[in-house]
Amino acid sequence: MGIKRQETACRELCEQRGWTVHKVYPENDTSASTTSRKKRPQYAEMMRDAKAGVIDAIVVYSIDRLTRRIAELTNFLEEQKDHGFQFATTEGEDTSTASGRMILTIKGAVAQQETERMGERVNAALLQRREKGKPHAGGPRVFGFEPGSNFQRVVPEEVDLIRRGYHLLMSNRTPGDVARLWNAQGSRTVGTQTAWTIQKVKRVYRSERVGGIVTYKGQEIGDSICPHPLTREEWENIQAVLDGRATRAGRGSGKRKHVYTGFLKCGYCKSTMRVQWATIQGRTFRRAFCNSTQVGANGELGCGKVSRKYEWIEERLNELVEAALSQRKPMPPTAPSEDLTEEVKALEERIRLLRLRWKEGQMEDEDYFDSLTHLRGQLQQLRSREAAAAVAEARTETDALEVWRDESAENLERRRAIVATVIDEVEVYSVGRGRRKPPELSSIRITPVAAAPDPDEG
Repeated sequence: MGIKRQETACRELCEQRGWTVHKVYPENDTSASTTSRKKRPQYAEMMRDAKAGVIDAIVVYSIDRLTRRIAELTNFLEEQKDHGFQFATTEGEDTSTASGRMILTIKGAVAQQETERMGERVNAALLQRREKGKPHAGGPRVFGFEPGSNFQRVVPEEVDLIRRGYHLLMSNRTPGDVARLWNAQGSRTVGTQTAWTIQKVKRVYRSERVGGIVTYKGQEIGDSICPHPLTREEWENIQAVLDGRATRAGRGSGKRKHVYTGFLKCGYCKSTMRVQWATIQGRTFRRAFCNSTQVGANGELGCGKVSRKYEWIEERLNELVEAALSQRKPMPPTAPSEDLTEEVKALEERIRLLRLRWKEGQMEDEDYFDSLTHLRGQLQQLRSREAAAAVAEARTETDALEVWRDESAENLERRRAIVATVIDEVEVYSVGRGRRKPPELSSIRITPVAAAPDPDEG
């Protein structure tokens, strides 16, 4: 209702001035304060339209409806000066004179100060709540706690699973054993409702909420007065067990090492297959296998039915890619694509430091996972841009076949980009045990990339 009243007042002002309303940019429930982290897509679109000349005036109900950040207000006034659009509020502020801009700036500073004082009061109230042993009510639901209970009530069935998992871990069993137990009992993860994996089980036991530990801005405050699945002592025991089992990832272990990683799918459960080096009976080789501890496309764990030698699959796919490239007509080279290597390295370093802070207990679980999700999203965007640029470059390569035949480690991503122009996915099926002869070609099913439609065809 507040938004409607503000819009009515703004329309009346436009009518008084003889201005035609081109578009309304509403941002209901999106704060303009200094403490808000939400993006303001409507505000950004409005500024783009104003700078592009799509609109030649901006009308707001009051200055604190436009922004409560003094820096953002200053930037707004600079943009108005540079691009010449008009500005008006229903409270009568005038930006055409120096005195008017000064008054507007003072009002903006007052609005920011009110927001900051409100934030201080809220933070003081939150701290007082924590000191009384009341847990933080926000954030996504944690396994074991009742939905919508603000972490003050538990789900008995989930608590029973957490406690059974605790006894398994304290009996020298693994998080994988706990995941299998929970899956066998029909339990599913919170939110995504998928099967439990090792990492998801660890995430539950790493949460301070499970041990009834109340924290504020990364600092421990005390014990929760509300029910929780484990005692503090039990939670600390689990941390010691998990820390003792943790191993540092090898340098560069997160990088792709095989050309067809990500393209291979299990023919039975459609899960993405993994490729790794294996040593069996003294023989070391690469194998592609369906990982029975990884959640597949259907939200269930992989079936684990397929384990194949990767070399044979790689040779067949290489033949297909070479045949496709040999028929491709060379195209003129394009301008060099942007180099995102340093940006990717910087984000990977930020993720590493974030993980280190979390392991050292300097961050709450929900803050850590929220930040990790955000950074991983940014990293995925950069890698998508890299892949798109590599695909575009591969498609316009003057001699793609020559690039493809360069099997150096530095050329891996370019080779994968070339594969992405030929192969969509490969379904891999089991060939049974103890086979001596080469597998049949029908044991893999290749889905090529759909050809672009010919514009001359009806």
